[in-house]
Amino acid sequence: MDDIVQTELPVRAEEVREDRRETLENLMQKYLYEMTRYYPIPLGEDGNYRYKYLPLYFQQPARQAYFFYAGGTLVGFALINDYSFTGEPTDNSIAEFTVFPAFRGRGYALAAVEALRRLRPGSWQLKYSPANRPGAALWEKVAARYGGVRQALPGGDVAVSFEGIAPA
Repeated sequence: MDDIVQTELPVRAEEVREDRRETLENLMQKYLYEMTRYYPIPLGEDGNYRYKYLPLYFQQPARQAYFFYAGGTLVGFALINDYSFTGEPTDNSIAEFTVFPAFRGRGYALAAVEALRRLRPGSWQLKYSPANRPGAALWEKVAARYGGVRQALPGGDVAVSFEGIAPA
């Protein structure tokens, strides 16, 4: 598989390599701060949020991080693994996903999801908090576009499962 995919919209997904790890770590701080509105994420004594799984995205083949670019501009990122939120097997799970605030509402998020689907064939899952209304609206659009099946999870989150592009 290629590690860069261009969609029909001006968004491409590019795997985050080790030499860009620090950039991802910095962006995770902003993302995790934003997610504290919906989840109890503790702030460390050093003033940073911890995402204990992040190192694994550079060590385990089933976990990959991607940056999203519109033209030459970094507009977001995603962390993808094969963890199932529902207990049903899945090839790809969106663990974390964001398009930066300055780029929201322009179609970049849907284009980024499509870029990921083209890059990583197979089945997909994601989960979201209904309290995150903008995020919930995005994931409902994804569910509608790709025939997603919704499932309520303990704690109030919603999982969406959908089929991606069949493996070649």
